[in-house]
Amino acid sequence: MSKNKGGKMLRSFFFAGFECATGYNAVGEWIDQIAATQHDQCADADYQRLAEVGIFASREAVRWPLVDRKGQYNFRSVQPFVDASRRHNVEVIWDLFHYGYPDDLDPFTEEFRKRFADYCYAAAKFLGKSTEGTSYFTPVNEPSFFAWAGGHVGRFAPHCIGKGVELKAALARAGIMGINAIRSAIPEARIVNVDPLCHVVAPEDRPEMAADVRHFNEVAVFESWDMLCGRLHPELGGSREHLDIVGMNYYWTNQWE
Repeated sequence: MSKNKGGKMLRSFFFAGFECATGYNAVGEWIDQIAATQHDQCADADYQRLAEVGIFASREAVRWPLVDRKGQYNFRSVQPFVDASRRHNVEVIWDLFHYGYPDDLDPFTEEFRKRFADYCYAAAKFLGKSTEGTSYFTPVNEPSFFAWAGGHVGRFAPHCIGKGVELKAALARAGIMGINAIRSAIPEARIVNVDPLCHVVAPEDRPEMAADVRHFNEVAVFESWDMLCGRLHPELGGSREHLDIVGMNYYWTNQWE
């Protein structure tokens, strides 16, 4: 795996993150947090502020549903972020799939995985031309959370109930194919695989839930990373090279009963 000169992974110890969720919520309304926060309109000013406080790395969005129209790619929506990050010398981890996906796809299908891989290759080719040094990508953001939200409780599209396990495996397979596609375009690309680090406890009056709690804390939380590195469901095609960089998200909501 490649490293920047001197062994440093990013140009600054702290890095920023622009909220970039897309997709359909529980009631079928379209969400686009880049537009909602007006980051798409204020990209240059946002990156200028980062540079002014000494932050020279950030996670940024490529909004798959905006870029991919039935397999035809237009990266015009990404260009302002490319230009701003280059102008202010901010290194970017490009987030390629943050919950939202094209309307004509079903995430449980082979067509979805192939289209995602094609999109990852096209995105890597496009962004690689504008990147000096190491290219960083997050192919699938928070697959464990998305598998719960979209596959188990129906809060995001595809609005499934009780299919979180199947969706998590489908996302892992898509992620592995996406990583292969990225590295076929940029062999030295670094992959940042992001998931939340969660911890639960049983309610005081439900001690019989101890086994479920232990399984969640010791197994379920790590399943997506284990699939990527081939420790779990090796038939998906994962390996240690696919895991690469582990990115752990932690919010105040990551602990609950």
